Amino acid sequence: MLGRLAESLYGLAATAYHRRWDRRGGTRVAVPVISVGNLTVGGNGKTPFVIELVRVLREHFPDLCERHRIAVLSRGYGRHSGELCVVEAESHWTDSGDEPLLIKRSCPDTLVIAHARRLESARMAIDRFDSKLIILDDGFQHRALARDLDLVLLDAHKPLGNGRLLPVGPLREPVTALERATHLVSVGTGGEVASLAERFDRPMFAVEPRPLSDIWPDRPVGPVFLLTGVARPERVRSFLEFAGFTVVGHRAFRDHHAFTEAELHSVAETAGRSGAATVLTTAKDAVRIPAWDGSLPLEVCPYELRLSAPEALVECVACLFSHDVV
Repeated sequence: MLGRLAESLYGLAATAYHRRWDRRGGTRVAVPVISVGNLTVGGNGKTPFVIELVRVLREHFPDLCERHRIAVLSRGYGRHSGELCVVEAESHWTDSGDEPLLIKRSCPDTLVIAHARRLESARMAIDRFDSKLIILDDGFQHRALARDLDLVLLDAHKPLGNGRLLPVGPLREPVTALERATHLVSVGTGGEVASLAERFDRPMFAVEPRPLSDIWPDRPVGPVFLLTGVARPERVRSFLEFAGFTVVGHRAFRDHHAFTEAELHSVAETAGRSGAATVLTTAKDAVRIPAWDGSLPLEVCPYELRLSAPEALVECVACLFSHDVV
C-alpha cells in the first residue's frame, strides 16, 4: 500500500517536472548535442556506450579526432565536490565521479566535464575548448540543454524491469516518455526493444558486448572472486560466467561505493579463503580502489560494447553538421 502511494507521488512529480520542460523547452547551443540516457535506473551500459559512441565518431569524422573537439558532459554521480571539474586522466574520482574518469581514461583526447549544470558545462566546452560536438551523459531526464539526438538505452531482455515507477520499480518516468526519444538503443539481442520501437515509431540501434576472447586474450585462468560496486552486480557475474569463468565468491557493494582499506582487506581475506586464484573487478570499480595489497592478484575485467550497424548512426550525425562545422 505504501509502495503504491510512493509510486503514485513519484509519478505525479515526474510528470509535472517534464510537462514544465515540454512547455519551456531546453536552451540550444551552437554545436550539435547528442544525449545518451536511460528510462530506468542504472546498469544498462550507458558508460560503455558513450565510449563506443566517441570511438565511432572519431573513426568516421576525422576533424572530431582533434583534441577536445568532442565534449562529454556528465553530472558525475558519487563525487564529493559540487564544483565544475574538467576531468583529467590523473583526476581523483571523488572530484570527477567514477564514470567521467573512466570515460576520460578510455578517450584521452575527449573533453570530459563533470558538473550538475550541463548548460554551463556546454558553454565552457564551446567557448574555452572549441568543442564541435557535445555528448550529454545520462541526459534523458536533464532537460535544460536542448539536444539534436536523444538516444535511450534499454536492456534487450527486460527493458522496463517490472514496469513500475520508482521506488517500487526501476522506471524513472512512465514509459510514454519514450515519445521524447529520437532513437532507442537495444543493449543486447532480443525482441522487446524492437516492440517498443515499433510502438513509439522510433528507429532503433543495437549494441552488443564484445567477446572477452577478443579483448582479453591473456585473461586469468582458474576460479575467480568478484568485487563490484555497480548498479546491477548480477549482470557482471552472469557476463563472466557466460564467458567461462568459475565465480566462487562475490562481494557486492552499492553503486559508486567509496571502498575503504578495511573493506578491501576484508575482501582480500574472504577471496583467499574461497579457493579463488584471482580477484576480478570492473573498470568502473577500479578507479575507486585506492590500493590493493591482497595475497591474490586483482585484475580488471574489460567490458566493451560495439554498435551492430554504426553506419546508421553515422548518417544521423552527419545530418547534424553543416559543411563549415566539420
